Amino acid sequence: DTPNVCLTLEKVVVNGCKRLTDRGLHVLAQCCPELRHLEVAGCYNVSNDAVFEVVSRCPNLEHLNLSGCSKVTCISLTQEASLQLSPLHGQQISIHHLDMTDCFSLEDEGLRTIASHCPRLTHLYLRRCSRLTDEALRHLALHCPSIRELSLSDCRLVGDFGLREVARLEGCLRYLSVAHCTRITDVGIRYVARYCPRLRYLNARGCEGLTDHGLGHLSRSCPKLKSLDVGKCPLVSDNGLEQLAMYCQGLRRVSLRACESVTGRGLKALAANCCELQLLNVQDCEVSPEALRFVRRHCRRCVIEHTNPGFY
Repeated sequence: DTPNVCLTLEKVVVNGCKRLTDRGLHVLAQCCPELRHLEVAGCYNVSNDAVFEVVSRCPNLEHLNLSGCSKVTCISLTQEASLQLSPLHGQQISIHHLDMTDCFSLEDEGLRTIASHCPRLTHLYLRRCSRLTDEALRHLALHCPSIRELSLSDCRLVGDFGLREVARLEGCLRYLSVAHCTRITDVGIRYVARYCPRLRYLNARGCEGLTDHGLGHLSRSCPKLKSLDVGKCPLVSDNGLEQLAMYCQGLRRVSLRACESVTGRGLKALAANCCELQLLNVQDCEVSPEALRFVRRHCRRCVIEHTNPGFY
């Protein structure tokens, strides 16, 4: 008999249990029908079969962390997901928060199936799912219009056309990470800026095709931006920072790490206009101690991360 405590259990966290297999999750799904929150990050022996069992038997599941479960390629209510992309008999999976970071085997077809079965998604993390392409993102906007947070960091096959599809999320999108997506340029950032005016967080670190032009579009269209990372974007310079300072005065966190074209002029513009700044990363930037002191005077609560031995 199933213990009473299991019948009402709502949250299970077994991250890093490398010996956990599908058999264990089958038992969990059978014994815990009220499960709402499940984390199995790093349990690399878990496969699609176990995930199918969980989502089928736990209809209230809202939070699922599958980070590092490299055997998982799909989440659906049909075991033959590739043969039937629409939800079984109109059923939907209730998941809102899904983390598939480092699920290396996830491909476009798998994400298409996930999107069609999980239309309530609001938070989706696909970091280092390196097989995904622009085509996969078309289905997200089509089936999951409520996504607020999306991470595509290190999805190196995603480019400007993919961001055009992401931009269809429009007013819902608040958080977007495309760090190290080297195919992304000003064109993709412009799509997002134009259609997602409520964006609060953007991580474009390592997007070497991003320039002051793209940063200008972002600044003018997303005035509520709170956090921006454009580290290792060598074409971002003082001109872009001056536009950012003019239109996004509520900024709190800015990373310019290794932006070799940024100087004290850009930093002074930020400090003079963005008084709420709490974190500024200028490590590996050619900025003077005098410019850093200017930032400290104008943004007294700001933590400055730097590599300048003359500033203390």
